[in-house]
Amino acid sequence: MGQQQLLLLVLSTVIVGLATVAGIQAFSENQAQASQDALVQRGTSIASDVQGLAGKPSQMGGIDLSDTDSDIASSKLISRLGYENLNDADSVAAQGAGSSAGCGINATGGSVLVHCRSPDAPQDVTVGFDPTADPKVQTEFGSGEKNPFD
Repeated sequence: MGQQQLLLLVLSTVIVGLATVAGIQAFSENQAQASQDALVQRGTSIASDVQGLAGKPSQMGGIDLSDTDSDIASSKLISRLGYENLNDADSVAAQGAGSSAGCGINATGGSVLVHCRSPDAPQDVTVGFDPTADPKVQTEFGSGEKNPFD
């Protein structure tokens, strides 16, 4: 082989290697963003379901979030929404966000916080529903469970 052919072979090998590395990196970033989007979707979906349940009269299976004297147990709220609990009683699976992704539900003081996390997503998501606030549903990103209404 001539020197020019060897140079072209080495150059094409380097270009293919760089393209492979760039493709793997792009795939990893896309996977993390997809997990983040799945957490937001699941948290918002749960908060929307809670909002629908809070809008029904208690005689028709609804819940009264305005009664701040009696906080609703998270496991009871999860079962009233029709979700299946994960290993612990206060968590719901977040499909599409990774194998160990989940959303915890905390109902206190007339509002509901849905905190979703996944090891595959870059940030945790907290979705809050407060029937007295405007807007009623708000989203907060970051680590740790924060109340978006604060």
